Amino acid sequence: MQRQAPDLASLVAALGDAGVQALVLRASDTPAPGPAEGDRGIALLVRGRDAAAAIAVLEPLSWRYSWIRRGLLRLLPMAYYWWDGGTYVELYWGLPAAPLPSIALAPLSAALWRTARAGPHGTMQPDPAALVVHVAVQACRPGAAGDDEWARLGEVRSALGDLTQVDAIARRTRVRRGVRRALAAASNRTGRPGRGPLFDGLLGLAWRVALAVQARARPRRWRRLLAGSPALGDAPIRCRVAGVEVQAGTGVFVPTPDAELFVEEALARLGSVPDPFVVEVGTGCGAIALALAAARPDAEVHAIELAADAVHWARRNARRLRLDRVTISRGSLLDPLRGRPKGRAAIVIANLPFYPADDYAAIGSVPRDTIQGPGADGLGLLRQLARDAIPLLRPGGSLLLQMFAWQWEVLSAELRELGYDPGTPRLSGPFAICPAELIGTGG
Repeated sequence: MQRQAPDLASLVAALGDAGVQALVLRASDTPAPGPAEGDRGIALLVRGRDAAAAIAVLEPLSWRYSWIRRGLLRLLPMAYYWWDGGTYVELYWGLPAAPLPSIALAPLSAALWRTARAGPHGTMQPDPAALVVHVAVQACRPGAAGDDEWARLGEVRSALGDLTQVDAIARRTRVRRGVRRALAAASNRTGRPGRGPLFDGLLGLAWRVALAVQARARPRRWRRLLAGSPALGDAPIRCRVAGVEVQAGTGVFVPTPDAELFVEEALARLGSVPDPFVVEVGTGCGAIALALAAARPDAEVHAIELAADAVHWARRNARRLRLDRVTISRGSLLDPLRGRPKGRAAIVIANLPFYPADDYAAIGSVPRDTIQGPGADGLGLLRQLARDAIPLLRPGGSLLLQMFAWQWEVLSAELRELGYDPGTPRLSGPFAICPAELIGTGG
């Protein structure tokens, strides 16, 4: 199910109905970091007293991902929601000032509200001069978020002919040094300003100390968190899959939207099979297994995962969702089911690492071994699973695997030799959800 993001007009209207006034900091095609490439979206500022009411408006919407605000993320005055296709909504109740707390930019936040003007669709739009100050300040902060605002600085600057008011606002809000530095870099086309002065007066000393601490933080994900620009895998995240919400901690693979396709395909193959025995290998935080258990309360679901951290989060999710007919085991492939009666499983599902080494690309802080599969073509684990599943599957039972579409051309021929009947894959971009039915008995 494709999750459609709200447009600016409908979102602002919903906030207005809840008595929340929102100031639009960004609503354009400017890219921002997130779980999908080419993210686009909306950044809104609300007053601190309205934060809870604004979050209450966003929570019921059809977003796919959201950060869990715990640990260092509690220091950030923001909530972050992503939809399929990369659209996002950033909700702020204080201007990002990391590695300092947002109170450092409270004077600038007050200036943005004081000078705001009514815009289309019931929005509040920043005064152009105040917006230049805000974007320049963000460009001076460390982290990926500063890259995005740096890309906007020329655009918002060009909307003004005279910078006198910009300088006046920067002076009153104690960020004159940073704003002048950012504008000079933009004018001279020297690239984004590096680490350096931002605040005026005594706050400038605190800024230098905070920058030094952030630059030396270990591990690297702490540096990003202290900069207020976490990457995928840096912090716990919520994900919605087929009607259930699961959580994944740091170092645990976050379910992709393709997990929903797994659930749809698995349910179609289970059909009217009574009390099905369902196995998922490489369950991660348990999203697919738990969604199937919720959709088929009569099913006996066994979820297997090798990584201890992922097992912890999968069990935690199962307890929170009160799905008692799910067994989550730690082990490699089907090892935890050895000794079980043969020929029982209606379906074996696996979203195992399948990226060949040559195609591997880092995704935030997600561990490499959750993405890259063994063997020259990345299919080593899937080959082993297909062999090991034969005794476990009942006659006509199914394998359901994910891989690149081109890999299915390779593996499907091998599956035929093992006694499977490969079906038509369901494509999702370069990826494929691939079914294969076991012919004859599984003994």
